Amino acid sequence: MRYSYVAKDERSKTVTGNVESLNEKTAVLLLKEKGFLVISLAKDEKNKGVGRFLSFLKKVSLNDRVNFTLQISTMLSSGLTLSQSLALFTSQLKPGLFKEIVSEISKNVEVGVSFSEALSKFEAVFPPTYLSLVKAGEASGNLDVVLTRLADTLEKQRDFRAKVKGALIYPAIISVAMVGVFILIIVFVVPKLTSMYSSLNIELPLPTKIMIGLSDFFITKWYLVILIAILISLGFNYYKKSKAGKYQLAKMSLRLPIFGKINKEKELTEFARTLSLLISAGVPIVESLNISSKAVSNVLYIDAIKASAQKVEKGTPLSETIALNAIFPPIVSQMINVGQETGKMDEVLGKLSLYFENEVDRKLKNLSVALEPLIMMVLGLMVGVLILSIITPIYKLTSSF
Repeated sequence: MRYSYVAKDERSKTVTGNVESLNEKTAVLLLKEKGFLVISLAKDEKNKGVGRFLSFLKKVSLNDRVNFTLQISTMLSSGLTLSQSLALFTSQLKPGLFKEIVSEISKNVEVGVSFSEALSKFEAVFPPTYLSLVKAGEASGNLDVVLTRLADTLEKQRDFRAKVKGALIYPAIISVAMVGVFILIIVFVVPKLTSMYSSLNIELPLPTKIMIGLSDFFITKWYLVILIAILISLGFNYYKKSKAGKYQLAKMSLRLPIFGKINKEKELTEFARTLSLLISAGVPIVESLNISSKAVSNVLYIDAIKASAQKVEKGTPLSETIALNAIFPPIVSQMINVGQETGKMDEVLGKLSLYFENEVDRKLKNLSVALEPLIMMVLGLMVGVLILSIITPIYKLTSSF
């Protein structure tokens, strides 16, 4: 949020300006830190739209959360108090949104607010899993240990997501390149060939007529092309947010060739890792399951985990509830059963998450090899269409002589 202020500086000189802050209280504190005595403060309506746009761009990244958790846990382990750790960490941050957030958390802790409660004011930055673990750490008196485990988990999560995104860059680039080449041919190559064909006065085959018609549409009705693209995008977003759309897309994402297994194992990795961390911190199993359901993104897994939590609450063992749902492979219920019998559920789930993570990693490494035949087929189809539509009329002309 952007605020306009009028204040007195240390020399009692009146100064005016703007300050970016989460709320009025934080804005006043920021100005006081600069040595200003605030006379008036108001939302900057003139830059309201710009401010919203900038606040949309300024998000707290996973890297910020990892560094925050790791450094606070290290300082607590070194013997510093939580207030001292937060104040020291705040002083090391560069000015920006995250510094404002940590600064406000630090000020809340200094006046006696619990760490978990101070963090809960920023739920968009610190998800339910994070808050529950901090609360469990405070209750057990092992906040530094819990934060160290949490930092380790967040680092693994960051590296895992980076691997997935990195592996998808190759097919994304190929897809964009193919679409780009097709548009270049339609807009620049086909019109020149069209003028040549019209001067030859020959009967054009159907593929060529379709290509010429498509080229004319792209060039003369370009605004309709943009409008159609926007409508398709809006329609897809609406469908994706609808209940039926969520479930259909969720099912489709798990059945896709190549990517389906990767999506399944990615969801299972996040589920097992989060549940392991929560159980090891002493969070009750039912609460751990409900929180773990928020760590996955596929609505089918969300429903399955919540259903398991309801059955466990009624006394059914977790391994049995998992075994009843076909969305979980047999190894999940088998490993959980081992954890129940040995009393080492957190360790078993940790190993299970590592197993699925390694499976995803192996598949991602082979992704480019697996996609090559598909890419070659699409490229071959494009070349075939171009040959039929562009070369055939020339061949027909030469054969008539």
